[in-house]
Amino acid sequence: MKPELHLDLQYACEANPQLTEARVQNWAQQAVDAVTDIYQEAEHPLPYQQLELTIRFVDEQEVQQLNLQYRQKDSPTNVLTFEYGVDEHATLHGDIIICCAVLEREAQEQAKPFLHHAAHLTIHGVLHALGYDHIEPDDMEEMEELEIEILHAMDIPNPYITK
Repeated sequence: MKPELHLDLQYACEANPQLTEARVQNWAQQAVDAVTDIYQEAEHPLPYQQLELTIRFVDEQEVQQLNLQYRQKDSPTNVLTFEYGVDEHATLHGDIIICCAVLEREAQEQAKPFLHHAAHLTIHGVLHALGYDHIEPDDMEEMEELEIEILHAMDIPNPYITK
């Protein structure tokens, strides 16, 4: 059984009009479905039955403040994820913060289509909310491979290959 995803989208900055609710919902759902498939293939029960995630698109000032407050890094970043765990109702809660300006700038600098980079950052943030990280090399490799697989299923090329 697939968990139910409840997604709250917040636009706290002037976001690219291509960042529609339907698109962002689809990207988040793709990540959730991929992780669900991994659990099912391993015959492990999911630690949650539903997910309540917020994806908030923000400006550089807000993301820089959060990055400083929670990561002690005084600079804007592309995506931050806050995972709050699974509650007594088997609901996983998390917030994903994506900086519109950094997203746009990185897409241009890396010569990637805007929507491809937006999909990647959304999936990256959702995977963090689902417990993935990239601190240790093995974990980084596992997370990147999963991102590549999810994006490939959406006809988006490997984001880690630079031109």
